Amino acid sequence: MPALLAIAALAACNPHPLDEDGVPVDGSELGQVGFNDGTGTVAGSEGEMNSERGSIVFTEFLWSGSVDADGTWDAADVFVEIKNEGNRPVNISNWRLIQEGTIDETYRIPETENMIEVGERVFIAAKDTGCFPYPDFVIPNLRFPMNAPFEFTLRDADERLLEPSGSEEHLPYAGGYDFVRSRSMERVEMMFGGRGTEPHMWHFHVPYEDDEIKEAFGTERGDENRFVVNNDLVSEDCRSHTHASPGRPNSPDYSGAYSTGSFE
Repeated sequence: MPALLAIAALAACNPHPLDEDGVPVDGSELGQVGFNDGTGTVAGSEGEMNSERGSIVFTEFLWSGSVDADGTWDAADVFVEIKNEGNRPVNISNWRLIQEGTIDETYRIPETENMIEVGERVFIAAKDTGCFPYPDFVIPNLRFPMNAPFEFTLRDADERLLEPSGSEEHLPYAGGYDFVRSRSMERVEMMFGGRGTEPHMWHFHVPYEDDEIKEAFGTERGDENRFVVNNDLVSEDCRSHTHASPGRPNSPDYSGAYSTGSFE
């Protein structure tokens, strides 16, 4: 009980910042970082939405470009996918994607009125004229190094760190282009825990049409329903050579780690 009282006393000492008339302010007038009122809206802002660490995460990177039905490789046709794993819808207008490693670049997510619903995935592409014609956002200068380190960090409108993924020092954890097809780097679907900076959290995309994989991870386990088509947002002309699942649940992992993890 004393510990609970101590926590309550600390909370009582941290009220919303107020101006002279007792009106909540965003903190900038007091020389502070924007104050988050706990509802996802910065007090005094124009409705910019924010989030908590771990609620919005990176779930897929197609860093190696796309390949169409003719075998033409387009290294500039790339995307990043994120997922809302929080407990409320979030608007990601003006959030920042910060890339570090071989390329140091900051990208700003365009303004939108759309919310990312709980459990929903959206993807950000470099263009909508290639193999991914239906992106939720387009950032024309989005780019990746080829077979070289990259780390992406997501920061909300208050500049708070939400999710780092990848590595500034190590090669991409999965995916790539083998001169025939390009595969994305997908996050393992874990029940609990897992950080985007950990290599075991990533695997390359496994297409639904791969009968060997379906047999190993579907029919032999009596779990055929786990295999659903997840490449419908890839152009039909590209699906045979570009293996990715933009805006859709990721494919199962070879290791079975999609159902592992811890409460830590």
